[in-house]
Amino acid sequence: MRSPRNSSLRLIRALPLALSLLAACSDKLPPLITLPQPPPRNVVFRRVAVLDVVSGTSRPGLDVLVTDARIAAIGAHGTLAVPSEAIEVDGSGATLLPGLVDTHGHVGNASTPAWAGEFPDPERNLQSYLYCGVTTVLDPADMASEAFERRGAVAAGKLPGPTIYAAGPMLTAPGGHPIPAIEALAPWWLRWYVKRDATRIVDSAQDARSTVTELADKAPDFIKLSVDSIPESAPRLRKELIGAVVDEAHSRGLRAVAHVGSYADAVDAGQAGIDAFMHMIYKEQISAAQAATIASFHVPMVATIGVFESYALMGERKREPTDLEMQTVPVAELAAFDSVPPGAVSGDFLRYFELLRSVRRQWHQNLSLLREGGVTILAGSDTQSGVFPGPGLHRELALLVETGMTPAQALRAATLEPARFLTRSDDPDFGTVAVGKRADLLLVEGNPAFNISALARIRAVMKNGVLLERHPVANP
Repeated sequence: MRSPRNSSLRLIRALPLALSLLAACSDKLPPLITLPQPPPRNVVFRRVAVLDVVSGTSRPGLDVLVTDARIAAIGAHGTLAVPSEAIEVDGSGATLLPGLVDTHGHVGNASTPAWAGEFPDPERNLQSYLYCGVTTVLDPADMASEAFERRGAVAAGKLPGPTIYAAGPMLTAPGGHPIPAIEALAPWWLRWYVKRDATRIVDSAQDARSTVTELADKAPDFIKLSVDSIPESAPRLRKELIGAVVDEAHSRGLRAVAHVGSYADAVDAGQAGIDAFMHMIYKEQISAAQAATIASFHVPMVATIGVFESYALMGERKREPTDLEMQTVPVAELAAFDSVPPGAVSGDFLRYFELLRSVRRQWHQNLSLLREGGVTILAGSDTQSGVFPGPGLHRELALLVETGMTPAQALRAATLEPARFLTRSDDPDFGTVAVGKRADLLLVEGNPAFNISALARIRAVMKNGVLLERHPVANP
């Protein structure tokens, strides 16, 4: 006779697969991208302007030959020896630049309103990133248990998507972020599943070391810590535990990145030896001296202005979709953000959103001070409710320009700088358009180094030398 306990365990273990299958079956939308069959070995971009993301200048009138996933040659138009069977792409009036890097993209999150109770669809998220020219993603905390398997499937060419750097679950204090957000915003029937896969609880140095040891067996690219109180009443990791996590990660050759919100969060994480800040200081105005202290840790910071703007303005005014959102998201999903149902957001989070509104005007100044102090800014969207995979990074780049970065500087923050960070190399094999580099490329109308809005006028996306076929959503 079967034990009721064993039957319950089997049901619990099978539920993630059932949820994934349900999500897949519920998605009737046609794909956003498809791959040519078979992909051609050779592709040549003709008469294109090639953007040098280091200098921010472009060289017009070039041909760029791609062979077997690598940039094989670059030369003046008509001077290259191009195989006769090569596919030709007309680049007249367009700029060729490296594929974009989202240094804070969550593959396993849903971007629909939290109160809608929609299942995440990681495969469609990957397609949406590619559609928008995002060819590499750092996923610093996946809400789904199969984060590392998905990373492997993309790397093996079994699943179309950007190259994934994965951290897996986020380490947090008991009751710390993101647990209150999950409990307040996720449907009750989904909470336990998300909390289990999205977080690991750390309440002692032993917890810290054993959790890092457990995750290290899965070969994560990073370890992610939550060093922020969301909402303000929530606990966060104590300083000594931040140090224990970072120390154990480093002892295993792993880097650690931290979600921070306040100056104190950043100082605690920086003094512990953190390798990157996953948010700017968004909870308070900082001084030039404080910015200099943060810069003294010599680690980059992923700004993520857009996600905080999204929550600060939730319910305050109608959300105007961008062109890329209209191309990748059904209009009904976009319109669902126009009003917040009564009771959909708890009092603690209403107060948190009010805090965001009250300091929103200081974010630009904070980011300017951090940049002037010497902090390297990386571009990331923090994909989640209201922040869509792919379009979210384009929104973020526009916001970076609003803070005072030039379009060329913003583009570098989404190409070469994150490539250097991810690979620990000054000369990574992606992030620039140069002979021998991986052919992750984006072709856009006009010159985005002069006008960042040109970045959304996409003519073509190439991933690993394969020219993707893009299919916009049929919105009215």
